[in-house]
Amino acid sequence: MERHAVLITAAGSSTRMGNSVKKEYLFLGNTSVLEQCLRTFESTGLFDWFVITIPPGGVSKARQVLALWLQDPGHHQHTLFVEGASNRQGSVRNGLQALSPYEPSTVLIHDGARPWVNPQTILRVFEGTQKYGACAPVVPLVDSLKRLHPDGTIAEHVDRSAFVGIQTPQGFRFPEIYEAHLLAATDGKEYLDDTEIYHRYIGNVHTVEGDRANRKITYWEDIHMANQAGGGKQRINRIGFGYDLHRLVEQRTLWVGGVAIPSPKGEEGHSDGDVLIHAIIDALLGAISCGDIGSHFPPSDPAYKDISSRILLQKAVSLIQSAGWKVINLDCTVVLETPKLLPYREKICQTLATDLQISPSQISVKGKTKEKQDAVGKQEAIEAYAVALLESVGVPSLNHSFTDQQKE
Repeated sequence: MERHAVLITAAGSSTRMGNSVKKEYLFLGNTSVLEQCLRTFESTGLFDWFVITIPPGGVSKARQVLALWLQDPGHHQHTLFVEGASNRQGSVRNGLQALSPYEPSTVLIHDGARPWVNPQTILRVFEGTQKYGACAPVVPLVDSLKRLHPDGTIAEHVDRSAFVGIQTPQGFRFPEIYEAHLLAATDGKEYLDDTEIYHRYIGNVHTVEGDRANRKITYWEDIHMANQAGGGKQRINRIGFGYDLHRLVEQRTLWVGGVAIPSPKGEEGHSDGDVLIHAIIDALLGAISCGDIGSHFPPSDPAYKDISSRILLQKAVSLIQSAGWKVINLDCTVVLETPKLLPYREKICQTLATDLQISPSQISVKGKTKEKQDAVGKQEAIEAYAVALLESVGVPSLNHSFTDQQKE
């Protein structure tokens, strides 16, 4: 009996999405980008194995992202995690090598950053592969094509009628694409996709109609475009939690929520040390599974030396908006022995509201002490907690049963 496999590429580092953002691990609604791909392929009932290429050393993180998927014993048994290589071509080859002991008849290779693939496209590619040996979905080009001179001026007006854009999944008879990849590994050339490798070493690739909705997430704007295309019909809420602590030292300004508070001591830090804003940024980033403040604004970067934390907050807000989210409310607690925050609380809420682009009524800031206990109680430190509620603004999700060397 013939058996078939899906190989999903998710070993890239997504540098064009920003530091520490792995687009396949982002959530659209309540499901990660990667799991949406898996669920859609599963919904066709065609596939026996699911192979996922992941960054080196990234098995535990991938399993965490796909925890719900792996709860199914069948999924757990038939899902293979394979460490990728320094480029897409090498990662796919590693995945095919891991599949080879299972001897599948057919393999469909899909970009893990294409969560909006639909079952109809998968079926068309699968049927084309069964009939012709290799098949890929294509879409017509809508922009005019031009060839440029080295100086950027137009050299030629190209007839676009013979050109198409190619998508994934790309389907192949397994023995042939595996052989082609092994040969390609020795010729010193880096190929753009698997159809190029197959065409070079095996033969022609059949094409079928693709789907314009089957876009690949490359930039935050791609998620925002999908959000707009969704018409704002679906609303999903997500919660993020943030925490931060800074030492208090002399000759530093005490900043809390963007407000300078008279005090003999201020926060020690690479930036201005605003402990409340730092906790808020972590809450926002955590809500969209997008790393933390240190990964986006590392203390090793001189660009952030003594920078206002309000600037960092504004950047974080821009990021979550580009990803299709908005802030609904924010609940914060600042723990500081002295001075008291009550006289400054209204100004703090107003300042934060300006940067978060919401009303002050959507923000709560509370002040607490440690009753002279631990470092905070001894006036040696200040800490802050923040909980943020975010709402999607229409990013669609599928309902089927985030380095430049590697751009998967």
